[in-house]
Amino acid sequence: MYLVSDGHDVAYLPGLAMRRIADLYPGSTKTDARDAYVIADAARTLPHTLRELNVDDEALAELDVLVGFDDDLAAEATRISNRIRGLLTGIHPALERVLGPKTAHLA
Repeated sequence: MYLVSDGHDVAYLPGLAMRRIADLYPGSTKTDARDAYVIADAARTLPHTLRELNVDDEALAELDVLVGFDDDLAAEATRISNRIRGLLTGIHPALERVLGPKTAHLA
């Protein structure tokens, strides 16, 4: 949201275009880093594939609220996961070896 308030243009790369452009690059692993590279390179070399977004202040405010809510949920999921892990390993310390990283979540 800071891009718009700083006067930068905001654009969107549609999913189908993203997949087709990603096929032009080596590797098939889908990672955030690879996606970011593909989007940045598409913006640099294929600007016609991007769709300009015109976002008003109300939509920006709604997105700020949603992003904040998502951040809060991710922090809460981490806190709860750590709390459960602490309780379980406090009750039975050998569970630490069994659980290992298996209690990790994608938040």
